[in-house]
Amino acid sequence: MRKYILILMGLMIFSSCEDDENASSSQLCNDEYFYYSGGGKIYFKPSLYEVWIELEQKGLSREEARSILEKHPFIDTNKMGRGSDNDRFQVNINGVNDCTDLKNYLIVLNNDSEIYSATPVFYSSDDDPMSYLILLSEVLTKNNDETIAESAFIDYAESLNLELIESKHATQQFKVKEVETGFEALEIANEIYETGKVDYSHPNFIANIVLH
Repeated sequence: MRKYILILMGLMIFSSCEDDENASSSQLCNDEYFYYSGGGKIYFKPSLYEVWIELEQKGLSREEARSILEKHPFIDTNKMGRGSDNDRFQVNINGVNDCTDLKNYLIVLNNDSEIYSATPVFYSSDDDPMSYLILLSEVLTKNNDETIAESAFIDYAESLNLELIESKHATQQFKVKEVETGFEALEIANEIYETGKVDYSHPNFIANIVLH
């Protein structure tokens, strides 16, 4: 699983869909979110115009993927950053003025049967374009064996709209079964952590990695 996480986090280094724009506070939603890490909270804000999309169908050509996204006129299909294949894209959306607009557009995209997941791109700094964290609709956990057996924990997690992808050495990787708002992974991960059943629980991200 660790190898899988590192591959995901190394898939893509981008800045504003290949533009050299800054993630200034005027480009971020005013609403602040957090996830749990190391016993504390990591705070960040979503971009007002950058969205990560994963399509339902795999193995598409770039043109086929573009034709799906072009159904939504608020997506700038001329600026399609990409991950490791043509079913995963970072795109810009137009006409977003505030957090409410962003959430409404995400709901529209997640109602598209050809889109598995549309999720926010977060920034942990108002003025650092490389502080991005692309929220994936996945949750990574490690259950606390002294509190709950792994099998019982998996049953509990799957009752929260999650589906197990992999379980290894008391660590689990889940995907969100039904994505509606794009914030499910963040909300569910926090809910699980707050139960005290786990050593950790956080969304899976694609992020910029700086090697020292």
